[in-house]
Amino acid sequence: MNQSIDNISQEIKALPCFAKGQYKITPLAGGESHECFSVISTVNSIETDYFVKSLADHKETAMAEIASNLLAAEAGLAPAIIYHSPLWLVCQFIVGDSLAHYFAENVTRLPINKIIIAMNLMAKTHQLKLPLNHPILAIEPLMLRQTINKAITPSQRTVLNKIIVKITPSQSKNNRLVLCHGDVNDENIRLSDSFNPESPLDHTWLVDFECSCLAEAEYDIAMFIAINGLMLTDVDIAIQSYQQCADVVIDKEKVVAYLACCYLINGLWYIEAMINSNHCQIFIVKARQQFVLFDQLALTQEKVVPLLNQLLAN
Repeated sequence: MNQSIDNISQEIKALPCFAKGQYKITPLAGGESHECFSVISTVNSIETDYFVKSLADHKETAMAEIASNLLAAEAGLAPAIIYHSPLWLVCQFIVGDSLAHYFAENVTRLPINKIIIAMNLMAKTHQLKLPLNHPILAIEPLMLRQTINKAITPSQRTVLNKIIVKITPSQSKNNRLVLCHGDVNDENIRLSDSFNPESPLDHTWLVDFECSCLAEAEYDIAMFIAINGLMLTDVDIAIQSYQQCADVVIDKEKVVAYLACCYLINGLWYIEAMINSNHCQIFIVKARQQFVLFDQLALTQEKVVPLLNQLLAN
């Protein structure tokens, strides 16, 4: 264990929720933006598992993440929150597996499409009350900010900005806003040990509300399709599954419009992560996948993969 992990362990042990007992702290792999830990507490010979997430490097999203996570936990859609502060989030540890890994291990015998599980959790999240002062999605400014990246040249930025202006869907004040998770990827859905594929809507949980915002339901559905690398044909399945769980009509054209934006958001995020990561090749592959999917929509004459080809080939 290096010194930085030692320091973090001491900070975790000093949290009010860990005032007594002995603790085993283990860093968790897989998170692309936060440092996360498993903490096993032993008090009077009784072991309790916790999930601990550092918010220190994400202060701009911490309060929104906590607010949405609290609402989801209260509704039984997310693990219970044990403690929170601007720097730390401590939750019940769900013993089980991610949706992604579970389906990879059981792909030949599952009677249900994982899209149904995701849309059930998403639709229920959208029915929660809106948190006060929660960030509202402003998708065009978000994409334009992401092009300000030292890996992207001024000429490339000019073309990207032109694409962004063309594809951004209209966001009027009359649009129905809901509490969106913003990153319903298969790794952010947890299945507890009690999960039964015969009753697939039970014992499932949403985690990681870092990207939560107030937006249209179509945006959350589009981001789900994009971040999981699903096919355009899966849009209909997602919409049908969502509408079975919520008494609303989803606009398919708007989902596809948001889908183009989500491909760019994700691809540009991966490029930024590539610059700051020791695992740059992984992020290059993921960025290329998102940009290929964007180009396949054929919404603009400009193509992103040829534009950024030299960067994506590194």
